[in-house]
Amino acid sequence: MKMGLVKLGLKLKRMREPFHQFISKQAVGKHVLNIGAAGGVHRYLPLAKDDWLHEHLRRGASELVGTDIDNDPIAHAREHGYDILNENCETMTLGCKFDLIVMSEVIEHVNAPVTAVENLLSHLDDGGELVITTPNASAGNICLRSLVRRDFNVFADHVTTFYPEHFRVICDRLGCVLDTVYMFDYIDRRSRLLRFKSALFKLMTIFSPRLASSILVVIKKGGV
Repeated sequence: MKMGLVKLGLKLKRMREPFHQFISKQAVGKHVLNIGAAGGVHRYLPLAKDDWLHEHLRRGASELVGTDIDNDPIAHAREHGYDILNENCETMTLGCKFDLIVMSEVIEHVNAPVTAVENLLSHLDDGGELVITTPNASAGNICLRSLVRRDFNVFADHVTTFYPEHFRVICDRLGCVLDTVYMFDYIDRRSRLLRFKSALFKLMTIFSPRLASSILVVIKKGGV
């Protein structure tokens, strides 16, 4: 086991387009696997499917497979014409390989993140990419809450958070390539105050990308 500090070895990039647009572009014409596809599906179907990542992927991919582990969202998606498999990304064996695997806002939920990534890589074709998004542990709102001694907003089903360096560690451990790291922010539009706050934090990332609320990494198999 290696000891010492981890060097990222990559420049952090600020993502200037909505992350779902970036991922959707990567999916065009490809055989795509979407992990956690049914997440938030009650919010998106039937009236807001244009905001749903899985629908964006479906429109561009040559073939799309979605998986999730929650029966109720899977059933809701099926009622509206979307067939999502009940499979656990840590243990599943789908018997086929994909050009692109998307794991958006999932890795912070799983019991064994490294095991999950390793299993997904086994489903990735040569030359393919694994795209992961997750909350950033050094987000501006986290730093601010620390300074003013406020409690953190920790969701009950999140078991870990990540710095970009954690993905370097995962890739080194599994012998895969950390190709690109993007930092990005959501604009929370539920109220004027939330829009102002999220826009302010997004502005802060101009000075330090480390303060962005979320991370997007692109991982490739070793030797590619």
